[in-house]
Amino acid sequence: MSSQTKNDSLKSKTTKGLLWGGMASIIQQFLGFGFGILLNRKLTAEDYGLVAMITIFSVLASAFQESGFVYGIVNKKDVEHKDYNAVFWTSVGIGTFIYIVLFFAAPLIALYYNQPVLVELSRFTFLSFWLGSFGIAHNAYLFRNLKIKERVITGTFALIASNIVGVYLAYKDYAYWAYAIQIVSYSGFNMLGFWYFSKFRPTFQFDFKPIRDILGFSSKILVTNIFININKNIYAAILGRHYTAEELGYTVNPNRWSIMAQNILTNMVNNVTQPILKEIEDDKDRQVRVFRKLISFTAFLAFPMLLGLTTVAQDFITIAITDKWAKSAIFLQIFCIGAAFDSVSNVFSNLIISKGKPEVYMRNIIVFGLLQIAILFFGKSLGLELLIGLTSALNALWIFVWYISAKPYMNYSFRYLLTDIFAYALLAAISCLAAHYATAAIANLYLRFASTIGIAVCSYIIVNRIFKPSILLELYHYFLTVIRKK
Repeated sequence: MSSQTKNDSLKSKTTKGLLWGGMASIIQQFLGFGFGILLNRKLTAEDYGLVAMITIFSVLASAFQESGFVYGIVNKKDVEHKDYNAVFWTSVGIGTFIYIVLFFAAPLIALYYNQPVLVELSRFTFLSFWLGSFGIAHNAYLFRNLKIKERVITGTFALIASNIVGVYLAYKDYAYWAYAIQIVSYSGFNMLGFWYFSKFRPTFQFDFKPIRDILGFSSKILVTNIFININKNIYAAILGRHYTAEELGYTVNPNRWSIMAQNILTNMVNNVTQPILKEIEDDKDRQVRVFRKLISFTAFLAFPMLLGLTTVAQDFITIAITDKWAKSAIFLQIFCIGAAFDSVSNVFSNLIISKGKPEVYMRNIIVFGLLQIAILFFGKSLGLELLIGLTSALNALWIFVWYISAKPYMNYSFRYLLTDIFAYALLAAISCLAAHYATAAIANLYLRFASTIGIAVCSYIIVNRIFKPSILLELYHYFLTVIRKK
């Protein structure tokens, strides 16, 4: 295959990956947004707080049973049926064992939070990670083979089906049980989708030798995933003991909204970054060019989206989920600032994984997690606003740690960091501030909301046209390429 043909093939994969990932993320997050509105209007902050208290146990169990196998399979040079089969039975075995342990530990969990209702609620909700264990090997198959469209369809179907179930039960006054059932059904539908699209089928041949080969890489990812999930859910685990379920709900719910917005980008970029960078790792100069485009694309979208949500947070919450959630607006603003930088940091972490350096990835996540735990534990008396603000600031500043960690594996200068990332942060901040002050005097809630968004978008396009025109041209050519192929 010629060099030009390889370039065209890579560009096609990248374009299709970003297109499918982007379409999926936008569709899924908007669907999640729509269903979330319906759930938030019916459920209370206390309902969300109760489920949030036990979520950390489910996500940690999911991390254990997955054990980094998906990334381990992707980074394995040659993969056979026996590899997927070993991953399947290992995942199911670990998932079953952990579920049994947590089933009997449920009374202790309820005692920790002083919430007796959590005994039955946790036992049911924990079924989510057990069901998920049956789809890990199939997900690994789809991910390794760049079956992005199939993963998109699976995730979208699971989202729609589970949320229909959740919303129906919420309006039947099932309260927190509606949210719990939605979580479990999502895991089940997702697993079924992976089975449907994957060509892999498990057999009763219990050969676990491939696990030893995969574990050399995946064990580091396992530890990393544990801390990633701790980082995302530690608020409830620590604060749930010192604040009421209602107070907790006002923080975890806006965190969900910020993550939902962030996922539009991270899901899109994650579908292509690691496989693409891995494919061109022998061409250093080309890898730098591709990486710069990926990180510029992420920053170009992440900062206006999340800083924009910060700008309209109060009006957004009032319009979407009514004034009963007004207390959560300040937390949404705080979370979105940290999420904007975290979206970009995610590209650095994918680079490090593609270089076969999971230990570096693991170290950064662990240190970040320990620092966040320390802030939450020792600062719990500072008040929720300041406490969440400190963790968000840590999230934003951690991008420098990711940059320093990635630099030995790619010739990515500090000048690139400023021009590819912080330039877009500055332009987005200027655009959002201009929109805020231009519309502050508008009394009508809906008109102010729409005007702020409209002015912010137009301002951002204009300033980018002036200072960073290349990114607009790149996006234009990408979409033109896709349209022509169709």
